[in-house]
Amino acid sequence: MLKSGLKNYFINLKYYFTPIGTFAVGIIIGLSILLPGALAAVSQFAEEVTVIIKGNNVDFTPTKDFIVDSVISLDWSDPIAALGTMLSREWINGVAEGSLKLISTELEHYSVPITQSFDAMIANMVFLFVVFVVFCVAGLVVGYVLTRFLVRRNMARRGFWKFFLSAVVDSLLAAGLVAFCVWLFTIWKPSVIISSLFSFIVFGSVTLLQAYLIHGLGKINPVRVLNLKNIVFLNLSNLIVFYISVVLLSAAIALTNAFAGIFIGFAFVEIALIVINLNAESYVKSLAQVTSPEELPFAA
Repeated sequence: MLKSGLKNYFINLKYYFTPIGTFAVGIIIGLSILLPGALAAVSQFAEEVTVIIKGNNVDFTPTKDFIVDSVISLDWSDPIAALGTMLSREWINGVAEGSLKLISTELEHYSVPITQSFDAMIANMVFLFVVFVVFCVAGLVVGYVLTRFLVRRNMARRGFWKFFLSAVVDSLLAAGLVAFCVWLFTIWKPSVIISSLFSFIVFGSVTLLQAYLIHGLGKINPVRVLNLKNIVFLNLSNLIVFYISVVLLSAAIALTNAFAGIFIGFAFVEIALIVINLNAESYVKSLAQVTSPEELPFAA
């Protein structure tokens, strides 16, 4: 069981570029909308300001330099945090107020329409940023679904009725564990540690039972699957696989930076979680494929 779980993880790392690729496509599509849209919003703002001030002779160079310096001064080593700061009301108000102060005092009475035009530009940028995030999330979701499909096809294929049975068991298991843990927490708050350990053990036990019902019923003696040794080794295998993926992710972050490291390393954790979910099925299916009882491997 332990050897099989580790082998499953390293074999399925061949699908590493599947979630990375779909996420990258989502980012590219999002940026192809965000960047031109942002430039168009800025251009529209400039045109509207030109119309508002009409023929007044104003030097906007200090204002432009102030806005550029405000953007550059953000911590771009973490692009997501920098974008979040740019979209915050405090930063926007600060830049707007600072920019307007640099405009000639003769245009002070134009501050209201200019501010309104500026707010409209920011609203457009916020919308474009939301669209960008939506495409990024879509890339992650598509990547996960596709990677799970490929890993399942490699580890434990199953028909529609087995898929339906598995979905029902998963739903009942999740609902039952959540209800039990919540009830236990309400009567004894320190139970969160015990309930977490209990849930982990029960999850391993039930995944073996589920795998037996789907792939081994009528083919394998249930004792060969549903025993304490298999439960222990399944949980141990899953823990080792998960910590290996975390180490790989941490190494990617350490060798690059937080943003690049997460982008490079999240696939290690994603594949680990998929493999952990399928390890029991893969093990039971390998037993079921052995036709002769004498060929059946040991439980662990």
